[in-house]
Amino acid sequence: MWSKLKKSLRQWQGVFLIAPSVTAIVLALNTIGLFQLLEWAALDQYFRLRPREPIDPRLLLVTIDEADIHQVGRWPIPDKTLAELITKLRAAQPRAIGLNLYRDLPVEPGYQQWVEVMKSTPNLIGIEKRVGNQVAPPPILKDLGQVSFVDLMADADGKTRRSLISIKTEQEEVQLNLGVRLALMYLEEEGINLEVVDADKQHYRLGKAKFFPFNRNDGGYIRADAGGYQILLNFRGEQQHFNTVSMRDVLANRVPPEKIRDRILLIGSVAESTNHLIYTPYDSSLFTNPSRTPGVVIQANLTSQILSGAIDGRPFIKVLPTPLEWLEVLCCSFLGAAGSWLLLENKRLRDKNLPSLLLLGSGIFLASSLSLTGTYLVFISGWWLPIVPSLLALSISTIAIPDYHHRKSQREAEHKYRSIFENALEGIFQTTPDGRYLQVNPALAKIYGYDSPNALIANITNIEQQLYFDPNRRREFVQIMEQEGQVAGFEAQIYRQDGSIIWISEHARSVYNDQGQLLYYQGFIEDITERQQAEAERENFTNELFELNQAFSRFVPSQFLHLLNKNNIADVQLGDQVQQKMSVLFADIRNFTSLSESMTPEENFRFINSYLSHMEPAIIANQGFIDKYIGDAIMALFSGEADDAVKGAVSMLKRLRSYNSYRQRVGYLPLQIGIGINTGLMMLGTVGGQTHMDSTVISDAVNLASRLEGLTKDYEVSLLISHHTFSGLVQPGKFALRFIDKLKVKGKSKAVSVFEVFEADPPEIKAGKLKTKALFEEAVLNFHLKRFRTATALFQGCLELAPQDKTAQVYLQRSQGFSQK
Repeated sequence: MWSKLKKSLRQWQGVFLIAPSVTAIVLALNTIGLFQLLEWAALDQYFRLRPREPIDPRLLLVTIDEADIHQVGRWPIPDKTLAELITKLRAAQPRAIGLNLYRDLPVEPGYQQWVEVMKSTPNLIGIEKRVGNQVAPPPILKDLGQVSFVDLMADADGKTRRSLISIKTEQEEVQLNLGVRLALMYLEEEGINLEVVDADKQHYRLGKAKFFPFNRNDGGYIRADAGGYQILLNFRGEQQHFNTVSMRDVLANRVPPEKIRDRILLIGSVAESTNHLIYTPYDSSLFTNPSRTPGVVIQANLTSQILSGAIDGRPFIKVLPTPLEWLEVLCCSFLGAAGSWLLLENKRLRDKNLPSLLLLGSGIFLASSLSLTGTYLVFISGWWLPIVPSLLALSISTIAIPDYHHRKSQREAEHKYRSIFENALEGIFQTTPDGRYLQVNPALAKIYGYDSPNALIANITNIEQQLYFDPNRRREFVQIMEQEGQVAGFEAQIYRQDGSIIWISEHARSVYNDQGQLLYYQGFIEDITERQQAEAERENFTNELFELNQAFSRFVPSQFLHLLNKNNIADVQLGDQVQQKMSVLFADIRNFTSLSESMTPEENFRFINSYLSHMEPAIIANQGFIDKYIGDAIMALFSGEADDAVKGAVSMLKRLRSYNSYRQRVGYLPLQIGIGINTGLMMLGTVGGQTHMDSTVISDAVNLASRLEGLTKDYEVSLLISHHTFSGLVQPGKFALRFIDKLKVKGKSKAVSVFEVFEADPPEIKAGKLKTKALFEEAVLNFHLKRFRTATALFQGCLELAPQDKTAQVYLQRSQGFSQK
């Protein structure tokens, strides 16, 4: 019995050595926070993959969106409007009203009316900001004790995954978060109150829910800020996962009272222009750009978490004690090591001659899938187990075992070497470093054209001179062996006994004695003559195909082929297509007809090619490609971020300035161009017939970009972008831009918001537009509200500060014309 146990332990000693060692390394790296961001990203993915939960019927979000702000005509919402909103909501008898808007100062008109509403609404809770840059609450609500804080906890990657439940004020008083305060008000009417379970540990019970404070190393966190009383957020979802009504619907009496009665109301802004948006686990994925969640939705998630936990028993996010997390990582490490060992030792799999990498890859995939599935299922039930450390420990242990197994197998292989030496199909050899054969097998003698191994050894006494077609190759072989101790796939041409030349591939290693002295080189040789001939033919074909593709790329961009998932032009078929979100750029020369009339056809071609050769690099350098030239116009596509298209356009305008300097030096008139950019879904593909086809883009977004280019003349600007492009910018702050108009372009039924990008304007004009940006946009807003006299005064103010602003001059003339009617 004992002997069998010892034998088993010897067989598995690699597993018992590697698994704990890998665990210790992974845990050490995890302790210093190396995996924290990855762990958060994995948790975010679990939230996004989790099945959608039913909408919580106890909450109702009263949102203020862009349409509400436009209807009111200003931000912040005036006190009069807010008072009317609360009055209408209060009439439907909600249990609690949370006002997730900062109202520390009066917003006339209607402040006195608002004061009376606050005094007469005992279930209205206002907010303040307590941490960092503080924002005071409404004074009336503070005096009434109807104030909570709304400070959010952001992790190092900017996302909110946990929430403050309460904090202590400077007076050592406990203040509750808005979502908590509203939930407690609701639960109090249900007869559910907070109970102390363990005061020292701050453990509490609220109905079916138990509260445990967040600790700095909980879950994937490493030394996090655990100040105040925090819990991990168990999100219910995004805005669409909550019942929602708009402010304008409430004010217009379009919301049935029963939808409000006995519910918690959360009033807050969801408009992007108010900038009260926060990153959460739902706000990014592998295939989309990051977006943000309104703060009122995060408060709704917290309120719903407490309500559903207390009433329905919905679990909070719980974590294991640190020792148990370490044990889980150790178990995963043992699982990977043991699974790898079993795969490598499985006789049935070895008999099938499956590659070790395939076996290991399959094993890692299967074990990882089981691990991820397990942690995901446990997460659904409310537990956050270590994800990244467990996977790493499993994978590293799985990979480390083969090295141990290889050394073990190598010892066994040496015993089989002699029989293989005689019967192998490859040519096996042992040679001295100075170029003599010590041993060769029959297969090698046959490859070199000799009748027997002895005949080969007797005839070849200097491998470098007698065997190698190029003696330098033998010297290179020896040099590699001296430096590396081994060589693999070393190819060379050698002479056979009959004088013919063949290609061989050598694999060899150096063999040393116990004192470290080199004894001989040992390895095997393959005849690869046929393979080399095939490779040469393939290389010639590849070179021809490459040259052909290079030629065709002047007519069909390589990016076009890439988007269609084609390797070369020969693979393209009529009707190939792909749908892709892209940005399209149109650029056109102003007054080209007048310019061309003064030139001969030959001069026209030289002029066009000179101009286009200066513009093309700006597009290519910013990850775009030119779809087509339309006379003097350029149509370019950008398949990446919208920022690339705007950067390309700015670069074009800067290059044009340099180009114009050259034209003026040689006596030509400077050029002016207009550029329009739009972003949207486009169908990219081929059209035509069997004898001639062309690449093209079909989309309504293309037409809008063309219309925007035409509008540059009306506003006397160089570059216009649509709101689709503006909203797609990842870093809009890197560009000097301003809102210029909202209008219906030709062929469009819906109004389009248009923005001017003046990043490439001359410095003095750019500085003037930056200085008057806010004043200009206020003037445009008044113009659209038909306050033409106000708009006239504002545009005149713009021109006093920036007299070269041609767009302001255009608007001034329009305003004056309308104000005189």
